[in-house]
Amino acid sequence: MDEFLDKKYQQTNQNNFEDYLVYTGVNYLGRKIALTLKPVQSLHRNNDGTYTFRITSSYFNWEIVFTPGIEFEETKPDGSKVRAKFLMNDNIMTHIQVDENGIQSKHVIEFYPDKNIVTTTATGLEKVVTRHYTLVS
Repeated sequence: MDEFLDKKYQQTNQNNFEDYLVYTGVNYLGRKIALTLKPVQSLHRNNDGTYTFRITSSYFNWEIVFTPGIEFEETKPDGSKVRAKFLMNDNIMTHIQVDENGIQSKHVIEFYPDKNIVTTTATGLEKVVTRHYTLVS
């Protein structure tokens, strides 16, 4: 994963993302805002061994500090809270979230030298969500 640290990837397109937002209860305004943004993702390893995953955009900035494999309470950009865990293996970072209703979302982020691809699934959602990001720096 080291070769992907401190690089920035900007979203270029997405597929079925609105369906996921509806399914997870994001309100209409929140969905419309989320669909117009082209967020930038970055991953940083901190001196204490934790990682910081950042998503920035013109509308909001969101940051998660985590230790791989350790569950924690996460506040999502819409303000809702979930139990979360990150797993890391080679070029893949998996972000697992479980909401108060027991719905599990899994975001598999595959890092490549010039891009990353996020594939999202959720318990009971019959669609697979994909978001593509391109390296910007």
